[in-house]
Amino acid sequence: MRPPHAYLPPVLGNGRAWGFAVNLYALRSQRNWGIGDFTDLGTFVRFASSLGADIVGVNPLHALHYVEPEAASPYSPTSRYFRNPLYLDIEAIPDFASDHERAVQLRERVRSAPFTAMLDGLREAPHVAYARVARAKYSALEECYAVFRENRGTRLSAFRDYVERGAERLERFAVYEALTERFARDDGRERGWLKWPIEFQDATGETVRAFATKERRRVEYFKYLQWLAGEQLDRVAMDARAMSIGLYLDVAVGVDRDSADVWFAPSAYVMGETIGAPPDALGPSGQNWGLPPPDPGALIADGGAGFSALLAANMSHAGALRLDHVMALLRLFCIPIGSAARDGRYVAYPFEELLALASEASVATTCMIVGEDLGNVPDGFRERMEREAILSYRLLLFERNDDGSFRAPHAYPHMALATVTTHDLPSLAGWARGRDLQTRATLGLADENECRASLHARRIDVTRLLEALEVAAELTHDDVERVHRAVDAGDDADRDAYDELVRAAYRFLARTPAKLVLVQLDDVLGERDAVNVPGTASEYPNWRRKNALDLDAIASDARVRACAADVHRLLHERNDR
Repeated sequence: MRPPHAYLPPVLGNGRAWGFAVNLYALRSQRNWGIGDFTDLGTFVRFASSLGADIVGVNPLHALHYVEPEAASPYSPTSRYFRNPLYLDIEAIPDFASDHERAVQLRERVRSAPFTAMLDGLREAPHVAYARVARAKYSALEECYAVFRENRGTRLSAFRDYVERGAERLERFAVYEALTERFARDDGRERGWLKWPIEFQDATGETVRAFATKERRRVEYFKYLQWLAGEQLDRVAMDARAMSIGLYLDVAVGVDRDSADVWFAPSAYVMGETIGAPPDALGPSGQNWGLPPPDPGALIADGGAGFSALLAANMSHAGALRLDHVMALLRLFCIPIGSAARDGRYVAYPFEELLALASEASVATTCMIVGEDLGNVPDGFRERMEREAILSYRLLLFERNDDGSFRAPHAYPHMALATVTTHDLPSLAGWARGRDLQTRATLGLADENECRASLHARRIDVTRLLEALEVAAELTHDDVERVHRAVDAGDDADRDAYDELVRAAYRFLARTPAKLVLVQLDDVLGERDAVNVPGTASEYPNWRRKNALDLDAIASDARVRACAADVHRLLHERNDR
């Protein structure tokens, strides 16, 4: 029987909750290999829990292109069912710690002066050097796998159980990874099955089956990586159980055209089109995300088994799941390949069927759903989500009245996650400074006149936000004047003023009725530059910027603790009424 609505954790029945949002790759530590890993995430989860947090949100952990690690966008994955092995903590793998001779030699190499110096350089770099990180990690993983094969012991049974559960989908993903590696190595081909010889483009064909048989050990290696990722994420999820909700994971709206998921089932996608967004005030040219739209009929032709499996794969370690561009359950803006966004049109999807499947998966896994509903939202859509107990995704920077002023706290909906900003927008300090506008001008995405006009409009918006915070008694008049002076003085002036602005903004959100308040770690750390600039590729280091502070420094940072204490106190005051 269909559940009446999606799952809501008990803490949200008559109360509210709060937590942090982090980008895993951006986490620094003195022990990681140049990119945040699952051990770092567990460390942060335990720290957040110690502050009273109920939830920790993280960027999509989806598998990206193994042979092209610099293609780092978590929203253009090769598979949404599997995970990125670059997040593995190599030194936490049991095979690394084995007394097997190869493991001993691997540890000696890792602890050697040259390797240590290389890791120090990767850790100290301000941006993730994906290709260098991949070389270091994949080399070590090859050795760990060799140890596993030669010294399987009691772990063999657990691995076989994992492979059996993964069944055909895991097999085909691993075969895809092995094929991608083979063609990149032997033929120098770019990644992606659409560039392979035609006989390899059929995932069910005899040529692919013969390859899988011949390269059985290599196929097993890629299954091994996914098994390890599942083991390490299991441990993070166990730490997260100390919180009332736990991990908040994110599932991207789609996959890359040349991806494992599409190779596995190309008939399930409309290959001649791509999804995006129509032109609007924020994007006059529209948006093209480069992702093939799922075929609406194919989504439910199998009774929704593939869609349900996708949700289950992402909910298995989560207490909450964010559905990127949740309007995709109802419609997608589809653009013919080679056409401009203005030539696209909306395509309807089997909304009620997909909604029912989402609620069933949510209840079965006791995992709540947050729907990212930014952009062009159809009339009545949010109301339908609310009846389904799916939280709306509300950003302070976007919550405006018709005259451009910021909505008062009481005007927020209760069935919502409220936060200040998100990965496609600057941090609050960066927004107030106009850093995103200056970046676009530097990259040639706006001319001098456009930049000047945008900066003027931003100053008006900053004034409006400060007025809203002052009316809500979260900033004094002197605080407001101080922020104005800091904005006038330039980038590095009076950082304490911006820190107080951030605390005030999250206190403001804590006074809303929204069931969930999410504190962006970038905001409280005062990060200025965005992690992603939409519309750019190599022009900007998207998905690479690390946090300014490492985890030890974050744990003792007064700003982080003060903001957390503010939000925790205000939410509990309301919950206790």
